[in-house]
Amino acid sequence: MNDKALQDIVTVELERLGGGGAITAAVFEGVVTLTGSVPDEMRRVLIEQELLRLPEVLDVRNHLEVASPPGDARTRLLTLLGREGVPCDGVEVAEAGGAVILSGRAASWFDRDAAERLAWTLPGVRSVDNRIALPPEAVRPDVDGDADSLA
Repeated sequence: MNDKALQDIVTVELERLGGGGAITAAVFEGVVTLTGSVPDEMRRVLIEQELLRLPEVLDVRNHLEVASPPGDARTRLLTLLGREGVPCDGVEVAEAGGAVILSGRAASWFDRDAAERLAWTLPGVRSVDNRIALPPEAVRPDVDGDADSLA
């Protein structure tokens, strides 16, 4: 199959799988290079996997980016936490001039650290002050990686 015919097939697949994202594909000798954005990581991986199922596709170079959620820093961070499956009901987010302050409560160290890690990914963030409190029974990780000691 020539590249033009494969390009047409890939275009139809992207329309079916794209989820409203702005995606372009370039085909050269059976290799599909994807660029653009998609709403979430799951869609990015799904598109790549589905294209690889086509017998004519030899490889997929997936340069798709996950679009940043719309809104202010608080809305964006809570959306990102939700995408990652991190409970965020007790997390408060304040932002001013690139400084993000996290406060409230989290159930575990993992949730607390995930909130900070994702806050750093927001556009324009220059500092993150993590003030999120944990319950007394939260397991505290130690420097050896042994998570059996209590806080």
